[in-house]
Amino acid sequence: MKVIFRSKDFTSIEGLGYGFNNRRPMANPWQYQGRVQHRQWSGTFECLWEGATSKTGHAPDIIWTVRGDARLFALASALKAAGFTVDVAQD
Repeated sequence: MKVIFRSKDFTSIEGLGYGFNNRRPMANPWQYQGRVQHRQWSGTFECLWEGATSKTGHAPDIIWTVRGDARLFALASALKAAGFTVDVAQD
C-alpha cells in the first residue's frame, strides 16, 4: 500500500515524531528517499519537490510517497489528524 501527501518543508513532517528518518538524496535532483520507522508502522518513503525547476513564483510543495503494509493506515490517520490531505492507494 502507499500513502501520498504534501507538505511545505521537511521539518513539518520529520518533527512530528512519525518516524521519518534517514533522508538522503536520490540520483535525480530534488528527490529524496528514506525510511519510516515507528512503533505502529514502518515503510520506505520517496519525496520530491513539485515544480522545483519551474518559475511559477510560489513556493513548491514536497510530495511524499510512503510504501509499506496495511499498518500505514495508522500513519494516514495520524497525518490527517495533523491537518494534511492524504491519499491512500494499493500498490
